[in-house]
Amino acid sequence: MEMKTQSHSDSERQGPVYLLWDESQFWGILLWRCLAAWHVPLRLVRAADIARGLLRESPPAALFVPGGWARLKAHALGPEGRRAVNEYLHAGGTYLGICGGAGLALPDNGGLALCPLCRKPVDDRLPNFSGYVTAAPLRPHALVPGDCPPLIHLPVWWPSQFTAPQGPGVEILASYVQPGPDFWVSDLPLEQIAVEERASCEQLYGINLDPELIRGEPCVVSGTLGQGRYILTYAHLESPASPMANSWLGHILSLLSGQPFGLSNSLTAPDWDLAGTNVVWDEPGLTALAEDLESIIRLGTRHFLLFWRYPWLLGWRRGIPGFVLTTLYAQVQTIRSLKPNPRAQAYWNQAADELRHQMRLFRKKMEFYLVGERLAMHTSTYSPQLNSRIRLHEQRKELIGRFPGHGGLFGSMAASLDELVWLAAEPAGHDS
Repeated sequence: MEMKTQSHSDSERQGPVYLLWDESQFWGILLWRCLAAWHVPLRLVRAADIARGLLRESPPAALFVPGGWARLKAHALGPEGRRAVNEYLHAGGTYLGICGGAGLALPDNGGLALCPLCRKPVDDRLPNFSGYVTAAPLRPHALVPGDCPPLIHLPVWWPSQFTAPQGPGVEILASYVQPGPDFWVSDLPLEQIAVEERASCEQLYGINLDPELIRGEPCVVSGTLGQGRYILTYAHLESPASPMANSWLGHILSLLSGQPFGLSNSLTAPDWDLAGTNVVWDEPGLTALAEDLESIIRLGTRHFLLFWRYPWLLGWRRGIPGFVLTTLYAQVQTIRSLKPNPRAQAYWNQAADELRHQMRLFRKKMEFYLVGERLAMHTSTYSPQLNSRIRLHEQRKELIGRFPGHGGLFGSMAASLDELVWLAAEPAGHDS
């Protein structure tokens, strides 16, 4: 694919990468850590900044949008913000969307409609798959590393799926081939489920478990809009310990910055051991938040409801809100790993008492809920189980709200911690 010359001046295009922070939480931290470790000139921006004209007044080298719920991102941007992103691409900008950020670029669910593809209907796709997939990259292509092998392992974390492109205009940069290492569907490691047993598991779970549903499907796509371009990937190229994915992201960054492509070969995302966080902001209140979350995780682990899938990501039994706990713990540990600046310190001083109160309540209720879930696993199918499930549902709603689980006590705490992460991390990402 021949890269079009952008309308923005060379000096503008050599500016920082913007990372849209809103409605990303854990995934925003994951991408920020990777880019900051690589010393990418970076600015964390808010949807409100974009709606007020930031992309027009100070166009970035690229707009990066991390994972998270696309619908919530679209709502945060609002009509003015969505229009501003569209205008930025038409004027020659570059948009990189990862997972939820890729979904935001599609036309459905109030998205940006940068790309004509839509999401595949739920009943036709493989739901809740995660781990590594074997993918076939398009070679040769300017957006694909020249030394990329014919098959690579790419990390995916519960993505949606693109509809297959109909006609020209969208290039498939990588397609799914088959499950790779540590490939799960829901809470089932697929390599440990015999093919002949999958039909019975599907009946039990009520979802598709056949990985053939993703074979040949688009994983990474690209296209142009006006004088600009978009790159959309359901693979998380910023994931730790994923050298092939990291190299690809580094290659894209080299292209955007005009650096030699070979520099990307040595780039790997930094390791992330949440429990082993190097504490810089040694604030007793933050320590208490971490200890409360560690207590919940230990209890969930003892009851076989949680486990550490990676040092940076919990695994969980189906239905257990393990990602909620991963998010809160990652937020708290990220804050503790950063040197507080005056704005972050002032925000903490104002929010600390309420956060501590909420976390104590959250710990008490979450531990009670997890024990209830463990007991319910061993309850027979007569009516008291139904009553138990109703009670558990109400407890869960109080803890995390309704689907997709961004409300309740968790939603309130995560919003405050997200603001604190942004205040503490944003200056660290600047090329100042």
